[in-house]
Amino acid sequence: MQHGRTDIREPALFDDAAPKAGPVLPMPRDPFLERMGRRLDRRVYLGTSSWNFPGWRGLVYAPVSGEKALAAEGLKAYAVHPIFRTVGIDRSFYRPLTAAQYEAFASQVPEGFRFLVKAPQRVTDSVLRDERGRPTADNPDYLNAEAAEEQFLVPVFEGLADKSGPLVFEFSPLAACALRQESDRNRRIDEIVRFLEEMKARSRKLFDKDVLIASEMRSARLLNRRYMGALRTSGARPVVSIHPRMPSVMRQLEALRFMDAGENEAGDWTLKGDVVVRWSLAADATYSGLKAQWAPFDRIRRADILAREAVAALAERAVRSNVRAFVVANNKAEGCAPLTMRAIAESLTGCAQGQGDGPSIYPSMD
Repeated sequence: MQHGRTDIREPALFDDAAPKAGPVLPMPRDPFLERMGRRLDRRVYLGTSSWNFPGWRGLVYAPVSGEKALAAEGLKAYAVHPIFRTVGIDRSFYRPLTAAQYEAFASQVPEGFRFLVKAPQRVTDSVLRDERGRPTADNPDYLNAEAAEEQFLVPVFEGLADKSGPLVFEFSPLAACALRQESDRNRRIDEIVRFLEEMKARSRKLFDKDVLIASEMRSARLLNRRYMGALRTSGARPVVSIHPRMPSVMRQLEALRFMDAGENEAGDWTLKGDVVVRWSLAADATYSGLKAQWAPFDRIRRADILAREAVAALAERAVRSNVRAFVVANNKAEGCAPLTMRAIAESLTGCAQGQGDGPSIYPSMD
């Protein structure tokens, strides 16, 4: 496999297009994946950003699975995959979902499964946008805590209950003209952190327990010491966002270390809270471009070994710090999110197909 190369296959002898109708079935039992799943620490939650992809037949779904039922029935088959313990609900970013919709998701997964849910952009984007994503007007509900509780927190808690995991507030990029002055950047950071503190307080009151509120910043200029220092006392956790718009994953890990261990901490360090990683998009790429190039997302197109190993190392640190690690990947990260997660799981467990299981970094698990 060459960097950036699109694989070309000979035409199949038989038509293997996804059937339109029929139930969605999981892949047959795979002893290797099951062993790897058993060796993966229970504090590590690996998964993908969504599940409705016909190209995953033969990887997540049985080859005979129907295409039309994937959105409604695919989650049940997805959730029995040996290494998947979480999944992203991204559609809630574009339109708020109801408690009944969340409850339908929760009914399809086992007890230990946790959902990573994105808050509606109606409360995290400073502008309203048209169907192409172009700003059309200021957003009156931006950082509106009451709207966020009504449209997001309440339906999530009523529908998912204990199966809710990270509640991710992705703050859309702010206009460059709004961030030129340091005073403007400081004001924006303070506004966002106050909102996160309010979300933490409201969710704790609603759910009567500590809730993982996660902040995903998409304005790189706001991902600075002031922001990380403010998050330290807010109760919210930063999302490590692997995306071309953001600093490298290694720079973001340095920022996380600053937040949890302090600027001058020497030697090893301990995470002070859960880890949330969203690997959204390959470097120097666009979602629409990779969708056209990489569909149907059935194989790795551009492996990013550095990002994989950085994510695995962070998940390992979470285990050693006795906190949870939630990691989800998009198909546009490397070409096939299930295979990206499998590679990370192999790194974490020391398992490699055809090479024996190898040593586990969690010897107490065996």
